[in-house]
Amino acid sequence: MNIVTKSIDPGNGREITVETGKLAKLCDGSVVVRCGGTMILSTVVSAKEAKEGVDFYHSR
Repeated sequence: MNIVTKSIDPGNGREITVETGKLAKLCDGSVVVRCGGTMILSTVVSAKEAKEGVDFYHSR
């Protein structure tokens, strides 16, 4: 497991922690962001091959 954790102190007395490599292993990428009592999990999945005629962002 390759877990990477970084902490940021923006100077307002609250620490922001960003962690990747621990959760959502079936996704192509994931990150957990913590600040105080709030925690957000953001995940990304992507196609292995680009589709012809589809721009950077494609919504279904």
